[in-house]
Amino acid sequence: MKEFNRKFVSKLTQLLASGGFTTLLLLAATSVASAANREWQPITEIASAAEQYLISNRIGPAANRTTVRAGALDVRLKLAYCDKPLEAFMRHGAVVRDRTIVGVRCTGRKPWKVYVPVNVVVTASVVVARQPLPRGHLISAADLAAEDRDVTRSVRGYFTNPAVLVGQRVKSPLLPGSIITPAVLEADKFVRRGQTVTLMVQSGGIEIAMAGKALADGALNQRIKVENLNSGRVVEGIVRSKEHVEVLMASPTSFFNAEPKVSPKVADTRFSQQ
Repeated sequence: MKEFNRKFVSKLTQLLASGGFTTLLLLAATSVASAANREWQPITEIASAAEQYLISNRIGPAANRTTVRAGALDVRLKLAYCDKPLEAFMRHGAVVRDRTIVGVRCTGRKPWKVYVPVNVVVTASVVVARQPLPRGHLISAADLAAEDRDVTRSVRGYFTNPAVLVGQRVKSPLLPGSIITPAVLEADKFVRRGQTVTLMVQSGGIEIAMAGKALADGALNQRIKVENLNSGRVVEGIVRSKEHVEVLMASPTSFFNAEPKVSPKVADTRFSQQ
């Protein structure tokens, strides 16, 4: 008996010295923890299911400039571990906003459902002021820059193409780095109401120019109504410069289908072959 005890103590000492007993305890603890984890669904997996649903199913191609992050869930939340893949969903008619609610459910043997708040941040390259722009300043290309900004809550709008802002006038002072919105712009009036302008019609390589009268003020690239002084017809055109309005017509023939108000000798009927 004494010999047995001596051998047992010797074996136990060797096991402790080699770390084998410590390893055995760690394995046992891991097994217990794993069993506990399988009892409750990890909160991180619920959050991940909500995030992946938005990225893959509701945001799509814009995901490369959109960040989604699930809000913090209560760490005391205890939901049975699901024996099937988690399913995420949104209520019928719901749209993706800066704070979106995504449902996550389990359809396994112990079903459950929970709603997860997800924060959505959309980034876009927008036009900003490169330098201070005072009120009344006429914008040039040198005044503008493009920067990546969070536009999730940009209810006032923004521009992505600097070219459309050149020639417009600032009606509110802007600081460097300010996002330029439609509300701070006042388009410079290239054409004034009652002004005589040259009406241009292009068709089949032919450009027709005639005298006209602007019936409204117009900014660059703005659509206004103009009167053809030759025929008296009122048509729509796009302001292309301080003197020229491009007439929106399907063909130039309808431009001349009324009796002229003045003698053909007086009317401007210049033709130019392009």
